[in-house]
Order: sequence, then C-alpha cells, then structure tokens
Amino acid sequence: AALDGTPEITCEAAATSPVGTYDIVVKQGSVKNYNVTYVKGTLIIEPAPLTISAGTYTKKQGDPMPEFTLSYTGFKNNETESILTKQPVVSCDADESSAPGEYPVIVNDAEATNYAISYTNGKLIVAEADAVVVSARNYTRKYGDVNPEFEYDVTGAALDGTPEITCEAAATS
Repeated sequence: AALDGTPEITCEAAATSPVGTYDIVVKQGSVKNYNVTYVKGTLIIEPAPLTISAGTYTKKQGDPMPEFTLSYTGFKNNETESILTKQPVVSCDADESSAPGEYPVIVNDAEATNYAISYTNGKLIVAEADAVVVSARNYTRKYGDVNPEFEYDVTGAALDGTPEITCEAAATS
C-alpha cells in the first residue's frame, strides 16, 4: 500500500551535540493510512578528525630554543584548543647548544571528547652560528724587555666572553 501523507521525523541531536547515539523518532505526522507501524532509527555521532601540527622552526647554534606554537586543523562549531581535555605535549631533543642539524619536534598526548586526534610532527633546523674571528695583534719588542700586554681584534659576529692570550716568549727569550 502507498503511504498517504508525510510522517514527522525528529532527532534531538544538533550540530553541537557531543559524540554519542541519538534516536531518530518517526511519528504519524500527516499520514492518513491505518495500521501503520513507526520504527525509530539511530543517529551515531562519531568523533570529528582533528590534526595537531608542530611546524618548522629555525635557530642558530647558541641561540635560545624557539617557542613551539602548534596549529590545529579540524575544529568544529568555532571551537579552539581550549576544549581539549588534555593539552598536547611538545618535545625536541635539541637544546641551546645543539650542533647544526635537523631535529624532530614531536607532538602527542592530547585528548578531546568529540575529536579523533592525529599529529603531524615538525622539525627544528639548527644552523651554524655566525662566524667569529679572534685575531691576536702582532708586536715587536727588544731582547730583554718584558712582553707587552697582548690584545686582540674581533671580526664577524659579536664575541661572547674573553679569550685567553698566551705567548711562550719571556724577557730572556
């Protein structure tokens, strides 16, 4: 038999409803048929995919570590990382004095009720420090005189610290 009219179908779930199972209720509506059975359906709301990315960073050897700023792709309903029930952990084996090279920036351990979280690790590129050249100045003295106070010149990047200057010559040399 053909259905005469349109049934009323409702579901309490909305776009902002959390992950879970919801009844889809079907009622008579404008149906005029007799002996009609209405069977409810089910709406399953699954976690939405969310990707947390660590990004790429650069620094020179000796410079402080950068602040790792994560990016998020996939939030729904204008949500932000504030809804995470556990914030992500970011780690990198490099430190301020690490040798030039590429180091992984690992992100993991975040949790959120309505999201299935995946991660995109990043990298930290440590570049060689700017070159510093410390040159001892040249001197001339007469035999029997004491050595002058030795000085140096610096070219390139700023010198951090004071070099030690020695000379094997003595007044009797």
